[in-house]
Amino acid sequence: LCVLRPRRLKESPYTYLTGLAVADMFTLISISPFSIVRGDYIRHENIFFTLVRFETQFYMPLANYFGQVSIMITLALTIERYLFTTYPLRTRSFCKPRYARIIITIILFICALLSFPRFLIENIKKSIGSIDIFNSSQCSTQPFLIKYSLTNLTHIGQCFCIIGYTREYFLPYRNAYYITMFILNQILPVIILLFLNLKLIKRVQNSNRYTLDELVARQHIHLTTSSSTYIINPIKQKRLRDEHRLTKTLVAIVVVFLICNTFTIISYPNFIRQITINKYPNYIYSGFRIQKLITKIMLLLNYSINFFFYCAFNQKFLDTLKTTFHYKICSYIQDKFQHQNNSITTQRTLFNSTTSSINSSYYLQSKIHNSCKNYSTYDEEFLRLKQQQPKQYSLRK
Repeated sequence: LCVLRPRRLKESPYTYLTGLAVADMFTLISISPFSIVRGDYIRHENIFFTLVRFETQFYMPLANYFGQVSIMITLALTIERYLFTTYPLRTRSFCKPRYARIIITIILFICALLSFPRFLIENIKKSIGSIDIFNSSQCSTQPFLIKYSLTNLTHIGQCFCIIGYTREYFLPYRNAYYITMFILNQILPVIILLFLNLKLIKRVQNSNRYTLDELVARQHIHLTTSSSTYIINPIKQKRLRDEHRLTKTLVAIVVVFLICNTFTIISYPNFIRQITINKYPNYIYSGFRIQKLITKIMLLLNYSINFFFYCAFNQKFLDTLKTTFHYKICSYIQDKFQHQNNSITTQRTLFNSTTSSINSSYYLQSKIHNSCKNYSTYDEEFLRLKQQQPKQYSLRK
């Protein structure tokens, strides 16, 4: 975000990439509380229940919302890149940062409307029982033995888990809603991105071949000056290279997105249940936990790896990164040095003022001493003259 914000990266794709970075960051922040709940160190039933309730009713819907925003921004950026590389003259007028910000705002609003039911549909309840009769098949969390309880001391030593269920009002619409969201968030984006990404890969290959032919032509021009090969303006050539590098960055992002979201598609609970219900009826309660863990790891990878693609394929982003942090580090060192210099100057000024005040005080004391000495000398002279006057008067008589 520190690199994408400067005005040097002012093209519309970088506006999309800024929105994508913000969405990925908030998705990771929303997912982070899951590690607390999924850990095996909480054995207090009330604390565990409160954390799972926050996860189910707030953090999980929020993570799904920002994840959906991330998917839609990736889709919008891919469509914009495809149109720009296919019809550059027609699409140049609306491939601008202002339109990109408008599209991101529309995406935020539509995704908020689609994700709002997630905050209301699901609810949780406690399940407590002795080890002998406890049934863990319906548990949404890993069962554990209660070690601490504030509500009922008889619960200590019993098995405890959280059971998730759908609120009664939303029960008729639950399956239809989740299937619709699964198609909108996973199936359609994967199909569209796969098609457009293949087109963009061909464009990148053609651009690489064009760049190689251009290099050969330029070498040929240097060898034989009597050539009529057309030379592109260096500024235009640099801009085309930046566009090609940006397209390569997008291709890498989309490829990782397709790989990581394939795990999400094949880990859809209803899909897994229909496949394994006959031959492996217990897979949904045992092996599916490991599959979901792998899926979450792939999603975390998808939301956190884009920065490396920016540095690997986009030279303009890398140059801006170096410039930004070089400026920040130099500014920090300069401010620190200036602060130390000001501190030393202040100390010197204080020392000089103290020395001058001491000298002034000494000078004033010496002046007072000299004045007093002169005054005493004058007084002695006056007394001596006064004593001599009567003697002279007597002699005259």
